[in-house]
Amino acid sequence: MKLPNHWQSFIKIFQKKFNSEIVSDSIRVFQDEEAIKERFTTHQFETYLPYYIPVADDSGGQVAVISRNDEDKKVYLTSYGTLEEKYFKILDRDLLHWMQRKFPFDNEDKQENELTAEQQASFESENKRLLEQVGQFPSLLNFWNQTYSIENFCLPENFPVVDQLLAFQDGYAFNTVASKSLIGEKEGDFKESWLVIASNYFADPFFIDFNDSEENFPVYFAFHGAGKWKPIKVANSIDTFQNVLRTIFELRYDKNGLLSLLTEFSISGNEFWDEVYQNVLEMPEMAEDEQNEMISESDWQEAEVYITDIGPNKMKIVSLLKAKYRLSGAEALQMSKEARILYHKGPKKWIHSCVQELENLGAQVAIVIR
Repeated sequence: MKLPNHWQSFIKIFQKKFNSEIVSDSIRVFQDEEAIKERFTTHQFETYLPYYIPVADDSGGQVAVISRNDEDKKVYLTSYGTLEEKYFKILDRDLLHWMQRKFPFDNEDKQENELTAEQQASFESENKRLLEQVGQFPSLLNFWNQTYSIENFCLPENFPVVDQLLAFQDGYAFNTVASKSLIGEKEGDFKESWLVIASNYFADPFFIDFNDSEENFPVYFAFHGAGKWKPIKVANSIDTFQNVLRTIFELRYDKNGLLSLLTEFSISGNEFWDEVYQNVLEMPEMAEDEQNEMISESDWQEAEVYITDIGPNKMKIVSLLKAKYRLSGAEALQMSKEARILYHKGPKKWIHSCVQELENLGAQVAIVIR
């Protein structure tokens, strides 16, 4: 049974925060595939809800489920006795937010996370406006075209899909569950000029301020759930931040190398970099052959290459799509108009030639490492 990626991210954080599968006195969170599969089989999900999996239950027969489709991150409430989609109630927008709210098993005083047609149109219009604003700054787009997901160090792990950038601001600039804006002008409020560009596995945001465009966007960090936003400057520009992340990613199995790199950040008294440094200190030591083995294994991580802009050689890109997907000319031309085109999927070590091929034709690409 393949579990959704967002469940995998959630359970890593859950296990860091909790020592027991029982939380909030009576809520049992299923912590591995075996526990999920046992409930899935016992309660005949294959027959009644084959496209959903149970993730937690209470002592009264209620069960929280999520979709097996990674595109749908919402947490739904039903019961073992009524495993039908039509009886679902929405518990929360995603597992991490549900955890932050201490796993409530009711949706009282909550508006379901469904938009009216008017709200949806307004959301799409605002997303389009935001994309046009971002499109004026190549350094922002470049940051998302080559991302580095780094686990365990409080560093960025989650990045937005650029054409759905507004959705990534949910929980920071606004709250779709409560249908309200979270932007304000008081100290500690989330500011209208801020844009979340990434988050770590604790949902702590990394963000820029559009007012800082002339400085090439210094990057800020803030701890989520502190009651107010306290920006901590973590890099002098978005390019600098990307370069630091690249270096950390390359050294992620080399404890001494990381400590040497991070010393200059931690001695500055920066609260964020101090925490990163402490996390590295807690890393287990690795012998050189172990490091090399881990690096070798990482070469086989699944990677996806997306075309985000086909560039000036449109017909050559269309020809590549036609051959790759065995499409007709008309079908390949239609695919080339998509905002984000999956071009290649496979081990990370084999993607360089395909990226080079696209970039030589002037196309812009985004690489996602799973």
